[in-house]
Amino acid sequence: MPTTTSNRELITTTCGRQLDLSTTELVIERSNSLFSYNIHKLTSGEYVIAEKFYANPFNNRYILLNDDQIELLRHL
Repeated sequence: MPTTTSNRELITTTCGRQLDLSTTELVIERSNSLFSYNIHKLTSGEYVIAEKFYANPFNNRYILLNDDQIELLRHL
């Protein structure tokens, strides 16, 4: 029986929700040698801001935002 591998990227947001980033649409991708900053869109219409720090992955943050919060950010 063949085995399959999964490219799931399970994360926990700052509000405690568990998500699989591999099932999202990558909207913005930015990175440099120290960290990456990506925005993913969920099928529910919500967004996740993923901040990944290469030197210390314990500082990674995943922030869940809804449409209203995105609109507020656009007007800052």
